[in-house]
Amino acid sequence: MTKTDRLTRLFGKQIAQGEFVPGTALPSEADLCERFDTSRNVMREVIKVLSTKRLIDAQRHRGLFVMPSEQWNYLDADVLEWVLEKGANPSLVRSLIEVRSLIEPTISRWAAERATAVDLVDIEANFNQMAANLNNAEVFHEADIRFHRAVLVASRNVVIQQLSDAVGALQRAIFDYTFQTSAEHMDLTIREHHALFDAIRRKNPDAAEEASRRMVTRTATSAVARLDKAERVSA
Repeated sequence: MTKTDRLTRLFGKQIAQGEFVPGTALPSEADLCERFDTSRNVMREVIKVLSTKRLIDAQRHRGLFVMPSEQWNYLDADVLEWVLEKGANPSLVRSLIEVRSLIEPTISRWAAERATAVDLVDIEANFNQMAANLNNAEVFHEADIRFHRAVLVASRNVVIQQLSDAVGALQRAIFDYTFQTSAEHMDLTIREHHALFDAIRRKNPDAAEEASRRMVTRTATSAVARLDKAERVSA
């Protein structure tokens, strides 16, 4: 990781986690260089990157401002990670769940229509990795993310494929609200993923879309219930 990358991560996390208030002015470029002990060239690169993530608004002749949080690029995996690293953000997690419920059934339909033999091998390999690691939550979850990424790639939609990292970050973000370690839950999860893989393999778009919709609806219901419980406890 370069110095620019490290500083981008540090400064980005400070913004995303509230050290700089959204909508307010940031220190000048010179002050930021002093704060982070870096050169103007490095600082300008960092500002450029964080501007593409819509965390910073660099206004000519006016200075630097923190973008309002509702305008941050939550499809950027870094932004999602930085925001959620500080702790639960119920409003954002609910929005992520809604997006997943909206797009995944359609992605699965397209995958059933368009998947190549190579795609099927990738999807099946990740499913097998999930099935072989029911007692290892970390390995299971990473295989789950790769499974859904493989389905997304199989959609053969170049715009959707560019959301691959964001979809993975989305799954990581809601994992704590959806994952359960009981044997009954793990068995159901495996059966749901097998049903989706089988529908894609058989090139049955209707079955793939329905299998995906059942999966995301169940996980969304579980996640919302946990969010509601957490909010009641903290109230």
